[in-house]
Amino acid sequence: MKQLLTVLALLAAFAGAGSVVNANTAADMVFSEILDENITGRSIMVFDRIVTEGSIVESWHEEVTVPMDGYLVLIDDMAYANWEHPCRWVFVGLNGDLEIIRMTTPPSVLAEMTVTHTCLPQVDGKGQREDFIAWFTPNVQSTTANAEHMYALIISGGADQGNNHIRYYGDVQFIYNVLAHDYLLEDDHIIVCFADGLNPAPDQSGGLNSNPDFDGDADADIIYDATSTGVSSGFSDITSMVGADDHLFIFCTDHGGPGTLLDSPPEVILNLWSWQQLDDDDYQTYLEGLTFATCHAVHEQCYSGGFLEETLAGSTGAPSSFASAANATESSWAGATFPEYDEYVYYWTGAMHGSTPPATSVPGGALPGVPDVNGDGKVSFWEAFDRAKAWDTCAQSGQEHPQWDDDPDSCGDLYYLGGLISSVEIGDSPIPVLPSTGGLTITGNPVSPVSSVIFNIDTPCKVEVSVYDMSGHVVDNLLSDEVAAGLHSVNWSTDRLAAGVYIVRFTAGDIVESVRAVKF
Repeated sequence: MKQLLTVLALLAAFAGAGSVVNANTAADMVFSEILDENITGRSIMVFDRIVTEGSIVESWHEEVTVPMDGYLVLIDDMAYANWEHPCRWVFVGLNGDLEIIRMTTPPSVLAEMTVTHTCLPQVDGKGQREDFIAWFTPNVQSTTANAEHMYALIISGGADQGNNHIRYYGDVQFIYNVLAHDYLLEDDHIIVCFADGLNPAPDQSGGLNSNPDFDGDADADIIYDATSTGVSSGFSDITSMVGADDHLFIFCTDHGGPGTLLDSPPEVILNLWSWQQLDDDDYQTYLEGLTFATCHAVHEQCYSGGFLEETLAGSTGAPSSFASAANATESSWAGATFPEYDEYVYYWTGAMHGSTPPATSVPGGALPGVPDVNGDGKVSFWEAFDRAKAWDTCAQSGQEHPQWDDDPDSCGDLYYLGGLISSVEIGDSPIPVLPSTGGLTITGNPVSPVSSVIFNIDTPCKVEVSVYDMSGHVVDNLLSDEVAAGLHSVNWSTDRLAAGVYIVRFTAGDIVESVRAVKF
């Protein structure tokens, strides 16, 4: 049930400024009288047909009563952001009266509205699918044996054609190709719920239909639409396939928002196709119905941090991690990679791939830095989050605040898109892992004021043991010397180090191992 809003109770009224002869006149009046001809950070759109007094215009959650005969003009006050975010619906009467209602979602007629003034760069409307396929070269970082135990669920709803922008297709196409061709997941291990699914009608805001073949191999990679029914089917498929020895990766992009007014719970929602919703509590219920070795989620949408607790709570005790572009009360932003990608997941996925595709304002290619902070040869879920946060201009400017957590603490650096990376024991929660070649361990983790770093070598060689902070800077050199074969222990005094996470790196000939250490 949509909430009915009476515009007159919430408006700022403007004196009439003369007759309004057409939609463009209405938009120009809003540009001049309300924005003072300052379009910075904003866009103006107008519905070309007259709306009549007393009629209803729907948004995603509410219904608005039209106060007078005239035109509907939308001021998008955060044009680079994903919905939900502040906007203004301006009703321009035929006599020049202006009445405003503040909203957080656009009118349902957005696909039929014309952009008259905008800060956004010109979009050619052709999408970027073919350009991406021409750019992408696989960077294989796993094995088919690992991939047998890897599964992924990708969800992008888009809300409707007017709001399903090419960047959501770009986000999904990029992560799909990384999963399939860098980490070797089979097609049937990747369940994609996208917009209107395989419907051939145009479903993107630029007028295109989303091509279901993300990698150009002539197979449809979109499995379900992203309605409530489609997402339920996606989770059902994952439930039937994933078992106790398998790792699950969940990726969400699109729009999000707070729970519907006066409806608590849910606290936050992911918008699906046709204005449907997946709330955080139903999401947790889906996860609680699954059995897996580990679960790792990445969310791009607005208010995405609100899914953090539900992701970890839905893990039923299995190691889990969560990363998001925004916290639970703010919008996420397309940022510098507009219009082709959302910036946070652009860099997150780029960290997992090793480079990024070109975007209008970003040349792509080499990453801004090295994502493998600890030098173990794999980019963990923690490292991808940490580097994307550092490279995302919207995060650095404070427009969005990426969120991270894992359970048990620090397990997010033990896993990547290929599964398990290395061995370590976190607190009192041992994680079952493969044995390491050099047997690198730390006594006590979290570490005590004086801990021991233990390793084993088969033949005499030079050994180096160094400690790095999470920015990649060396904060301590514990050993650099020729060492005899056998089991060895090196004392590590942590008194002078601040609380935080550190990487202990062991090098002996061709053997390089790392362990993540936590200090409280």
